Amino acid sequence: MTRQRKTQLLIDAAHLALTQHRPQTVRQIFYHLVATHLVANTRNRYKAVCRALVAGRKDGTIPWHWIEDRLRRPRKVPMWHDVAHYATSCKTWYRRNVWTDQPRLVEVWLEKDALSGIFEDILEPFGVTLNVGRGYDGWSSIHEAAARYARWQPAPTILYFGDFDPSGRDMARSLEERISFFGTSPNLKICAILRSHIEDFNLPPDFTKSTDSRQPAFVLEHGDISVELDALPIEILRGCIRGAIDTHLDLDALQET
Repeated sequence: MTRQRKTQLLIDAAHLALTQHRPQTVRQIFYHLVATHLVANTRNRYKAVCRALVAGRKDGTIPWHWIEDRLRRPRKVPMWHDVAHYATSCKTWYRRNVWTDQPRLVEVWLEKDALSGIFEDILEPFGVTLNVGRGYDGWSSIHEAAARYARWQPAPTILYFGDFDPSGRDMARSLEERISFFGTSPNLKICAILRSHIEDFNLPPDFTKSTDSRQPAFVLEHGDISVELDALPIEILRGCIRGAIDTHLDLDALQET
C-alpha cells in the first residue's frame, strides 16, 4: 500500500469518527483509531495520524472546526458596538445562583485543558465550576479554591478527572492535601480514569514510557499500565461526567431555580 493510500485511509477513518462525535482533539482521534486496530499504539503512528489530519483539513475532507486545540486558543478582549449592545449582552448573561439551593458545593477538576470543551458543554447548564489544572496546580489557584470552599458546610465535593498514571493519581492526592493545608477538607472523588474503565472498555495504554519517579509505587499498587484520559471514548467520557453530576447534585432543586 502506498504512503498516500495509507494517509487517505487515516483521513477517511478520522472523518467517520468525527461525523459521530465532534469536535475532538487529535489525541482522542488517535486513540479511537488505535481501539479500532487501524493504527499501532506508537509514537510514529501518532505522528502519522497528526500528518493525516493536517492533510485532511487542508484538502477540505475534514472541516477545520471538527478538531479542537484548546491549548492554542486566542484570548480575545471583549468589546461591544455601543452601550446598547453591551446592555443586551448583560441581559443574556444573567442567571440566578443555583448553589443557594444546593446542599453542598460541587466542582470539577480536570487534569487536561485539551478536553475542557467537552466538560464545559456538559457542566455549563448545571452551573458547575470547571477547574483545569494542566498538571499540578499552582499554590495561588489552590488558595483561591480553599477560600471558596471555606464558606461551605458541609464540605464541598471535588469530582476529579485525570490520567491513570503515576502523575495523574498523585495530582489528585496533592490537590486534596494542599487544599487541606488552608484548613478546609473537601471530599475528593476520582471519577476517571478508573481501573474499571480500562478493563470494561479495553482502553489502549499510553504509548509514551513514563520516567516519573513515582512509577515504582504506582506499578506496585496498580500494575504496569498507564492510560490517558483522552483514550476514553468520548460518549463514555460524557456519560461519566453527567453521571457524576446526577449523583452529587440535587436535580430537583436545580429545576426550581
